[in-house]
Amino acid sequence: MQPVDYTTLIASCSELCAKWLPARLEQVYQRDRFTITIALRTLKKRGWLDISWHPQGARICISDPPPRAPDTFTFSQQLRHQLGGLALIAIVEVSPWERVLDFQFAKRPGEAPLWHLYVEVMTKYSNVILTTADNLVVTCAHQVNSQQSSLRQIQTGQPYELPPSLTNPIPSLQETQQQWQERISLIPGVLWRNLIKNYRGLSKALVQPMIEASGLDPQKSTNDLSASDWQKLFKSWQEWLNNLEHSKFYPGWTGNGYTVTGWLSVESVDTVQELLNDYYTGQLNQQEFSQLYHQISQKLKNITAKLQLKADTFTERLDQSDGAEFLRSQADLLMANLHEWRPGMKAITLCDFETGEPMV
Repeated sequence: MQPVDYTTLIASCSELCAKWLPARLEQVYQRDRFTITIALRTLKKRGWLDISWHPQGARICISDPPPRAPDTFTFSQQLRHQLGGLALIAIVEVSPWERVLDFQFAKRPGEAPLWHLYVEVMTKYSNVILTTADNLVVTCAHQVNSQQSSLRQIQTGQPYELPPSLTNPIPSLQETQQQWQERISLIPGVLWRNLIKNYRGLSKALVQPMIEASGLDPQKSTNDLSASDWQKLFKSWQEWLNNLEHSKFYPGWTGNGYTVTGWLSVESVDTVQELLNDYYTGQLNQQEFSQLYHQISQKLKNITAKLQLKADTFTERLDQSDGAEFLRSQADLLMANLHEWRPGMKAITLCDFETGEPMV
């Protein structure tokens, strides 16, 4: 499953800010262990915003309405109690080039936020944390204690701390091609890996299409690139940064996933929200189906093995019962002729009741 990277997160955030803010929060519903959905109403429309901390499918996007089944999760109940009726006034990055967004809630637009809902989209480390205006943790999707992490704990009543910052350089439009090229080629290696290692905010789903759109092989070594190769790749790099700075995104399907940059797109999609909702709904449904299929298959296998054992036992008993009548008649014959038996005898010949023929 393709994870949400920094570019995808910013694309979704930019679209939400442009089309859905400010909005009144009317309802909070938790779909499953990893996803809440909040009902937002603007002056023109109403919709449901999914916020997920799923280990593979963490995301934010406008989605389908939730089912009418009862919501039994305490996390959504706490959010509903604190945020119900408030206005979502802003969604902002809390730190440059980090996949952490701050959803700010106030009584009405233009006022200072009363609550912050921090959404950390970081694959298996993803989390959603509600804090007060002074950043004290009130509730979270899952708490992290000192035994689980020595770097950062998330506990109710304690101040909220940002995730540890990445140490890689930040991509910049001000960086020259020479500086950029020297950084990537300093230690020779596979091109796409070197790009990811040397800059923050990059992912395989972003870098490989960028390289292929430049007419290059992502597996090519940095030592094998010509001057024109570097120039073409730097042009694509600058194009990506420009689009990111001006919130220009081109959502679409690729051969093995999705893109918001337009590179290697085989079919365009109207909005980033529609793209993410369709992709992750399909992927998670397929994952759930595979898990259920495996569980059912395993259960059927165990039941079949037990039934086969029972069938084998019954077959064995039936085979034994085929000679039961003969043994019974022999026993009756022996009991009727006990007077013929002598000590030390190992066999005796007697006449059958029905035929009168001798039997040993």
